[in-house]
Amino acid sequence: MRSILAVFLLVLLSACAFAQGGPPLITDDPGTPGNHHWEINVASTITDLQLGKVYELPHLDLNYGYGNNLQLKLEGPLTILNSPGHSYTSLAYSDWGVKWRFQEETKNLPAMSTYPQILFVGNQELARLGILDPGTDFYLPMEATKTFGHFILDGEFGLLLRQFTGTQVSTGVCAEYDLLKNLALLGEVHFITSSQFVRDESVWNLGFKYDFTEHESLLFSAGRSFLREGDDEPGFLMYLGVQFRV
Repeated sequence: MRSILAVFLLVLLSACAFAQGGPPLITDDPGTPGNHHWEINVASTITDLQLGKVYELPHLDLNYGYGNNLQLKLEGPLTILNSPGHSYTSLAYSDWGVKWRFQEETKNLPAMSTYPQILFVGNQELARLGILDPGTDFYLPMEATKTFGHFILDGEFGLLLRQFTGTQVSTGVCAEYDLLKNLALLGEVHFITSSQFVRDESVWNLGFKYDFTEHESLLFSAGRSFLREGDDEPGFLMYLGVQFRV
């Protein structure tokens, strides 16, 4: 079943007409909000782990366009852990980043960006329990988007430099299919591995984006790990939010 699902997702990605990175997906793309424009995502998330359920309410993702090719980001959730013997509510982490789209798409070249980010852990108890990695992390990815007629492929590859738990490699592929003028279907596969390419986390997500107006959208995705239940990976993931573009 896992192999069939993986093939289905790759077929979905290769059949999509438009690419969409960022919320509600994990994989990002080279897009930026535009000069002096904001993209604000307010969401609620659920992650089902062996230890218990982790809720983020709200999950705030603030993005500001400085020029047409730069994006400044501040992201952070209020995290609730609900498990037997453990219950915490706190600001789990904050994520600061700058995206630079250094290459526009041409006939022969993809659009490309880099998106360095630094993550600060806000709750050491959640780190001790294994919900978060302890210490300060630095993420250095690159994103690329290429159009082939009506088909756009979006991918991200980056190094996650963790202070205490070693370097990891993050890779993802995502796509979007515009079913209606204001409704798009989304899909992605995303992997995090160690620097020796031993698999640490592998998930798939499916979802949609519904535009209420030119400036507001409803975002949703849900998925789970490719691995069997019992592995130390998320059994279920969900993202439900609203995006404001001003």
